[in-house]
Amino acid sequence: MSDTRESLASPLFESLAALAFSSVMVTRATDEQGASEIVYVNDRFTELTGYTAEEVKGKTPGLLQGPKTDRKVLERLDREVSAGQVFHGRTTNYRKDGSEFEIEWKVTRVVDFDDVTYYIAVQRAAS
Repeated sequence: MSDTRESLASPLFESLAALAFSSVMVTRATDEQGASEIVYVNDRFTELTGYTAEEVKGKTPGLLQGPKTDRKVLERLDREVSAGQVFHGRTTNYRKDGSEFEIEWKVTRVVDFDDVTYYIAVQRAAS
């Protein structure tokens, strides 16, 4: 797992995430059922959601969900990513202040050299 942690802290990854016009989130699988915890977010994530990296690390992406988050979209996310596909979808998420926003995002699964599963999500406010 140290290789992946080092990769997330590498100048290459940090530069790529810092230059991205979209929010980037990396989560690590915590069980076989697909639960995951946030291990990295870029500054665009903070601009989009109001949450800082320190506030979300170790939490689940579910902290952005609420009453209007489309459960069918989340089920499709789980199904497609579990099948090794890249997910692309839209739903309603919630900022730290509780305000709603439409999100469009893509998620892919990456298995590192230590057989640890990570998920990379690129997100933006949908217009």
